[in-house]
Amino acid sequence: MSDHESTSEVSCCADPSILTSQYSFWLYRDEKIESLNLFIRPMMSRDIYDIKNFFQDCSIFQCAAIDLSMYYYAFRPKHSYVIVSKHGLLAHASLKQWDFHNQTTPAVLMLGLVYVRSDYRKFGIGELLTNYVLNLKSKETKLVHANILTKHLPFYIRYGFQASFSLVNLMGKLSDFFHLTNLNEDDIHLQLFESSDILDVATYDHQIYPTYRIHYFEQLREHTYSIAGYVARSTKTNSILGYVILNFSQAYIKCGPLYADNSNIALLLLRQCAIDYDGMMLLSIPEDNRLAIKLFESKHFKQTEILHRVHTGNENIFQKKCFERIWAITDDWLSLI
Repeated sequence: MSDHESTSEVSCCADPSILTSQYSFWLYRDEKIESLNLFIRPMMSRDIYDIKNFFQDCSIFQCAAIDLSMYYYAFRPKHSYVIVSKHGLLAHASLKQWDFHNQTTPAVLMLGLVYVRSDYRKFGIGELLTNYVLNLKSKETKLVHANILTKHLPFYIRYGFQASFSLVNLMGKLSDFFHLTNLNEDDIHLQLFESSDILDVATYDHQIYPTYRIHYFEQLREHTYSIAGYVARSTKTNSILGYVILNFSQAYIKCGPLYADNSNIALLLLRQCAIDYDGMMLLSIPEDNRLAIKLFESKHFKQTEILHRVHTGNENIFQKKCFERIWAITDDWLSLI
């Protein structure tokens, strides 16, 4: 149980030049009442080491579905906030604004990872921080999206969110795609992502992804030490038929995006990945693409978690027909697809 009140002042727990919000909490646990002053402030660059240690007991990072470097590189939050107290860092949340740059689709806020230290959960601290970061931009747009675990659905539904689609997370050996046979290679040429025309890749990607993300591919090109990719093209027309990006962490390979016109193209790309790399691979697939899920399960990939995309408002920015060409989503599955 907890109760709290709030004021705004400069925190003694942070840089004096950074304005924070202060909240007084009364926590009841172990038959004792604990008074706690909390400070919400923007995350600073020097916090990154504390954040990394803070996430060590986070199940998402433990199973390496995404690691900290992947998360911050892929999501690139515009706003990251932390709750601190005399006991150190207690909670973290981030927010990104997703602009469509057209007259018909309003901007969308994407809620990133909201995480509370294990010994301070169930006291309303996560709810406090979530409401705080969402209110920061509420005057600009009312549309908010988030990818959440099943156990968190009641919380978001209570606050007016509705479920849109689900993501199935899978893990297995990339090498299981090494010995694929009976694939049709006629009229198909595979090339390295770093030697392909990223304008062509971005144009193909935009047939599936809601925004034109040329900057995303430019950033990938700058990080070839930690990513690899392949592009499938028609030898007759030179048009793109699919592409895949691999993102490497210390223990795992994260596959995504893997966009392809059909299963044959997807399997050719996966086989090329298996020829050049080996290791445990993680990926996330929209539940609506049952063919993709069956394909990976046939290679002994095991389901780890299910995430649900929830959103406010009636704007559905994803057309479910495009899921037929999504064989693995972008590695920032905590945020965008």
